[in-house]
Amino acid sequence: MPKNVRLGIIRARHDTTVPEIPDQACLAMVMTGSHALFRYWINTTRGYLDFLDSPMFPWVDVTLGADTSRSAQAKAAIKALRDRYPGHDPLARLDGLVVLTHPGARTMANPLAGQPGQPATITTGFDGGTTGVEGFTVAVLPTSTSNHTFMCHEIGHVFGFDHTFGLDNNGTDWNPGDSNVILGPEYGSPYDLMSSASFGTRWLGTGPFWAASPTFNGPAVSGWPNANSVLSMGPHLSRANLHRFMPDALAGRVVERPFPPPGGAVRVRLVPASASKGQSLLILHPPNEPANGVGRVYVEYRTARGWDAGMDLLGPSLSREGVVVHSLVDRPNVGPRVWYRGSIPAVSVDTDVAVATTPLVVQIHDIDPERNWVEVSVTIGAGRRVEIVRGNHSDDVMDVIGAVQQIRTPCGDAIRKGTFATSTFSQFRIRTTGFGGDGGPAVPAATVTWTVGGVPATGNGGTLNVAYNGATFAVQYTIDPVVFELSLTSRGGERFVVPVTVTITGDGTTATASTTFTAQGWFEGIHPEDEAILAGCFRRIFERYQQMPRVFRKPTPEPEWRFDVREEVQRLWYVQTARLINEVPGLDAAGRTAFRQLVNVQVEPTKTMLGALAAVGIDYSVSEADITAWLENPEYTPYPALAEALLTRLSGNRLRRPVFFDVIAYNYEHTPEVSSPRTVEEVHTGVLEAAILEGSNNRYGEQITNFADLLAVNDDDAVLTRIPVNADGEVWRMGRVQYADPG
Repeated sequence: MPKNVRLGIIRARHDTTVPEIPDQACLAMVMTGSHALFRYWINTTRGYLDFLDSPMFPWVDVTLGADTSRSAQAKAAIKALRDRYPGHDPLARLDGLVVLTHPGARTMANPLAGQPGQPATITTGFDGGTTGVEGFTVAVLPTSTSNHTFMCHEIGHVFGFDHTFGLDNNGTDWNPGDSNVILGPEYGSPYDLMSSASFGTRWLGTGPFWAASPTFNGPAVSGWPNANSVLSMGPHLSRANLHRFMPDALAGRVVERPFPPPGGAVRVRLVPASASKGQSLLILHPPNEPANGVGRVYVEYRTARGWDAGMDLLGPSLSREGVVVHSLVDRPNVGPRVWYRGSIPAVSVDTDVAVATTPLVVQIHDIDPERNWVEVSVTIGAGRRVEIVRGNHSDDVMDVIGAVQQIRTPCGDAIRKGTFATSTFSQFRIRTTGFGGDGGPAVPAATVTWTVGGVPATGNGGTLNVAYNGATFAVQYTIDPVVFELSLTSRGGERFVVPVTVTITGDGTTATASTTFTAQGWFEGIHPEDEAILAGCFRRIFERYQQMPRVFRKPTPEPEWRFDVREEVQRLWYVQTARLINEVPGLDAAGRTAFRQLVNVQVEPTKTMLGALAAVGIDYSVSEADITAWLENPEYTPYPALAEALLTRLSGNRLRRPVFFDVIAYNYEHTPEVSSPRTVEEVHTGVLEAAILEGSNNRYGEQITNFADLLAVNDDDAVLTRIPVNADGEVWRMGRVQYADPG
């Protein structure tokens, strides 16, 4: 049954020279927009929270002195509102308050003015956060500095949710510019809104460093003064934290089991946190669990959908798609809190994680190709098994295939690009458990045998003839006589993939493990000797524009990736970087051009672009030669600009049915008073959507008028009612609406 929470929205302006934010903008940001703050909490609690009769009050003007603490802002806003309605208390029967302080920043004289490089004035933001005032829990949100994630986080405190813990991070270092580096576990979960101060990111001190960024860029809110507020949305509240503070929200969606006994296992199928139905949380109860639940373990599945759209598939963010584990820990002087214990990325060599402070091991057994479910098991310890651990790997250039292009980086450096023959070298180590060893590489009481492509590798070395796709390839091998490490080397220019299997026999028991030896054979790209030149250009451009470098470097395939997986990874990376280049705030035209050049020199851009478009439902009715020629001609055709705009517009979505690219381009160019674009910045999104609509309707004989109806996932708008209060203004209230599932 839904829980009704009546939140009062007080809009308090402290600078009368600044225009009030229009009502529709406030409603869209807070209450009714497709990504409104209330919409987040309704979706992340799976419809459990209900904001029926939550009022948004008319604007009030307040006076703030030197004290701009969140408490001072809340007190001033409450007083001003009550002064406006002296006949009754407008805050009666409310469960909490949200104060929008506008603009929430002040320009003042710079105390360092006169020193070199110092301006005469500086702008300082007000304190934002949650506080208690006159019996209310109040989320104070300065409009000029608050982003979507921060605002949802603070409203979460109004509902009673608290921070999550886990990785050591710098989230509690409120003065990161000083020499005192603060490191702690609070805000330490990369998968929970209530860790949004840092999501476990560690960036100060001497390292090691890591980063988590589970947020995404949402749609702009027309009329909202802070355009950057929508550049950080999500993620979902972890199912662990939701259950900890609001268990009724997960009624019927939880699997509860005791810790498995030694030798036993718990095995369940879970759906993602964004799924509208199904069991999304496994709770494991320890023996003699206390009444407060301390010691229990939570397992959930997270995919890049809905409010989790910011999750990475490949990294480098720690917030990756996969299985996530939290536990409940008793914090001294605080009480039980949810603690992040690790994850198993969906795209990874690893398939299990040991849960710290417990004997449990969580393992992925199967993942639905459509990412609609994952099957996991939980055991005491890892059991008796053998694991192949990859050692050194290299793809060494042996020769050049065909002609080599001489191209230039955005920095003007000459580099070579072409097709290069390679010889692959890989090492395979073993790790055993349950065979009497100490978990190290040596296996003293067991017999170890290797096969490559089904052919036994005997002795300490030699040559194996392995079969692949009807051909035979020679592979050199060596086996270390002490630790049984296997090393394989292919001949140059030969591309193949063969299974590598190890079998351990000891104490009457046999265990096997398998992986693959992938000989790349050749690659298309930058000559390895010129990689340092390209890296130098990367550094100079990143220093100029202060962007994270790793995002714009093509992922380096791990040796076990199949060739089709490598192609898919490259396509996903290309789509991601194309979107980021267009969405990074403060990047000028020259910077966007430079980043596009950096991306394109690493791939065959036309081929990669066609694959990326196909993945979102854009095909073509002309020959591949024609569409390729047009995509390679940005000076005289609109195709490169429109292709990039299509990827940006459809990011995170795909068309339900394909639409011809050439038809979209024709429709766009023949729109009255619209010029043919040559850069993505010149593309009008509304005109592009109309061109796609027209192309789809003509292809399928339909009369669809709403672009959102073409997408595989749709979202409905909420409905509002206005209730007049008196001649001084109106109170906006949420009506009872059916929110679409974010999926």
